[in-house]
Amino acid sequence: MFPGRDRVRFVCSLFAVIPTVVAIAAFGYAENITGKVLDPQGTAVADAQLRLFDRNGGDMRSTTSSKEGIYGFQGIPEGTYLIEADGSTGTLRGSQEVTVRGDEKMDVKLAISGTKTDVLVIASGTSLHGDEIAKALDVVDSQDIDLRSELSISEALRTVPGLRIQTLEGPGSLTEIKTRGLRAQDTAVLIDGMRFRDAASIAGDATSFLGNMSVIDTDRIEVLRGSGSSLYGSNAIGGVINITSRPGGGPTHGLFLVEGGGLGMIRSVATIGGGFGMDRFTYSAGVSHLNVTKGPRDGLPYRSTGTQGSAKYDFTPKISVSGKIWYSNNYQATTESPLVNATVAANSPSTGEVRAVALPIDQLELFEAKQPYNAGNATFIPNQIDPDSRLLTTFLSGGITFQHQVSNGGSYHVTYQGVKTKRTGLDGPAGPGSFEPLTSGPSYNLDGYTRTVQARFDQRAGRYNLLSFGYEFEQESYVSFNGVDYDTSAAGSVELKQGSNALYFQDQISLAGARLQVTIGGRVQFFDLKAPTFVGATTPYTGATVIEPPTSYTGDAALAYFIAESNTKFRGHVGNSFRAPSGYERFGGGPPFYYGDPGLSPERAVAVDGGIDQKLLASKLTLSATAFYTNLQQTIRFANSLPPGDPFGRFFGYANTGGGIARGVELGAHISPTAKTNLGMSYTYVNSDSRTPTINGTEYYQVLDTSPHTFTINATQWIGRRANVTFDMAAMSDYTMTLSGGGARQFVFTGPVKGDIVFHYDYPLSDRHTAEFYVKVENMFNQRPYEDGFIGPKAWAIAGIKFRY
Repeated sequence: MFPGRDRVRFVCSLFAVIPTVVAIAAFGYAENITGKVLDPQGTAVADAQLRLFDRNGGDMRSTTSSKEGIYGFQGIPEGTYLIEADGSTGTLRGSQEVTVRGDEKMDVKLAISGTKTDVLVIASGTSLHGDEIAKALDVVDSQDIDLRSELSISEALRTVPGLRIQTLEGPGSLTEIKTRGLRAQDTAVLIDGMRFRDAASIAGDATSFLGNMSVIDTDRIEVLRGSGSSLYGSNAIGGVINITSRPGGGPTHGLFLVEGGGLGMIRSVATIGGGFGMDRFTYSAGVSHLNVTKGPRDGLPYRSTGTQGSAKYDFTPKISVSGKIWYSNNYQATTESPLVNATVAANSPSTGEVRAVALPIDQLELFEAKQPYNAGNATFIPNQIDPDSRLLTTFLSGGITFQHQVSNGGSYHVTYQGVKTKRTGLDGPAGPGSFEPLTSGPSYNLDGYTRTVQARFDQRAGRYNLLSFGYEFEQESYVSFNGVDYDTSAAGSVELKQGSNALYFQDQISLAGARLQVTIGGRVQFFDLKAPTFVGATTPYTGATVIEPPTSYTGDAALAYFIAESNTKFRGHVGNSFRAPSGYERFGGGPPFYYGDPGLSPERAVAVDGGIDQKLLASKLTLSATAFYTNLQQTIRFANSLPPGDPFGRFFGYANTGGGIARGVELGAHISPTAKTNLGMSYTYVNSDSRTPTINGTEYYQVLDTSPHTFTINATQWIGRRANVTFDMAAMSDYTMTLSGGGARQFVFTGPVKGDIVFHYDYPLSDRHTAEFYVKVENMFNQRPYEDGFIGPKAWAIAGIKFRY
């Protein structure tokens, strides 16, 4: 492979040369699609959101209908597309397939629909109509996010079936997304179709930054449940989440938002989007600032500043270059972990189930001040405020894509993406912890980098097949050091690198008049280790790069059969998936303790699910049921003792071991009885067990931190044309955890029940300008959550105003 700098030069040259080489051959005439958006009565629908999806490559364009309901897409190359439109209430939807062979005039007719969306991309990497999709998936679009007035991506996903969203404290705190009873690292996170993860985290996943992903310029979030490694690679064991930026296009538009209220919070967001030259150049961008001055308890501030945007330029109707960027800079007060000391331990048996009862906050304040306190019947001490402990984090994800439609049925794209993550922990001598530093300053720095090049070719083969072939190169590196600056803090620093090369394919087969859809795919990934650097120490990993880590092989198959006469779809999906060992798991630790094993095999899993989707009442009601089973065949865990004769002289460290089983069901219903009412509900049951005890010294095998039962609801009711109220709730059953100092106790925590309600009122200022006033109550049932023993906020409210133009 190329050295690092040469590889960057090669990629830059590739993007510079390709347009020149192919421009003449690929130049084609620009076609247009125009028409009106109409409601069920044939009345024009103003301000409808329209998206145009390329059937072959998945490219998306967007626009908004005028006050007369007129829309248009200009500069469209010949081919087959799916057009999707949504009315402003979220209950009127419509989609149609259109084949472009010249300028097309086509009205888009909307109907009251119980389906959240008609077109999705994440299932196959290309655009599919909902009736064609054989995998279990869901979508949260910008309209859903606006109606719920969500601050963060994770909160927007709280009502998606099969997902467990766990935020430990208030806004910006550690957030985990767990799919179908699996671990946080088993869900892959994508930004605009490319993996986002923190190479400096222990598991090499995205969890460290999920709490910092604010809603800025997001168009939609697609969620695939089940194995997804054959297309999306590492971490896609339980599912895949793809966060899509707004594509821009159409008349200049945007918004300015200011809101504030509980937790000492104030937030502002500004966005702008549009296009020039008949949308030959399109753009969309936004900036935001969130300041939480108090948090769940006074003294826990959080600040986040971010920007997100995209731009695209069409050299010809068939050749384009696009770029995406997302940057976030964050400051957060951190706390000491929950614990069990001798005082509260006296209130519970030393083994078995123990109801988790938190030390009251007034007594916790005394404990933090190191004064006498009354434990009462408390069985644990919640997280404690450390007045001089802070966490500084930043992430930057950026990518550039060159896309070329070679023919009406074929296209390819080449993408380069870079992700940089940085975490700096600050701590000082104050605080209630047992191991406070003697002086203030950075206690650790963790910098992660991933660089990915991906090339994919999609080609229709005859009437029935859409073939996809791809190559992906990924390089990751991880730097750990103490002090303010790496150049002056080299002593004790660690630098780890590894790379991988992958080849993948997919065949989408459409039979029986498109009623039967079959998809098969596969992926092979090879790993390439680099020599680690441990400054100031001799390590046992000398020569470790001669080790060839095992190659990962994954496959995937899905089938859907749609019965148009009864609006019934049967679907099934089976596949195996993997998670590549992180740099820390391969080389982690430092003198005198080294934890890593360069020869670790990837984690492996096999998953199968099947279900049925049924539309009733002229598609106003959609019902779905899915049964799933996931077998974690091999995982990576920290072993407290290793067999004698370890090649790296370790007595404990990371090793491959057996996994476990997660199985359950997902039930969902979505109904829109009128154009002003929208209601969605879901229930998820999961039973997740490990092959080894999950609590040391016991025979307890259930996976910790997993709620067996989850119920969600999301409802919107319009009152007239200008006002609406939206309610959403996620309720989890009790779950079991261990706590520091708790020994073999099984602490049973009350499952959180979080309900939010939002009231909106739109006041038109002109034909294209609107002022929107809203009030939101978070956690309206006023339950104090203690997620994993961390104190969360009770009920709090915000009020805001949003100007749209």
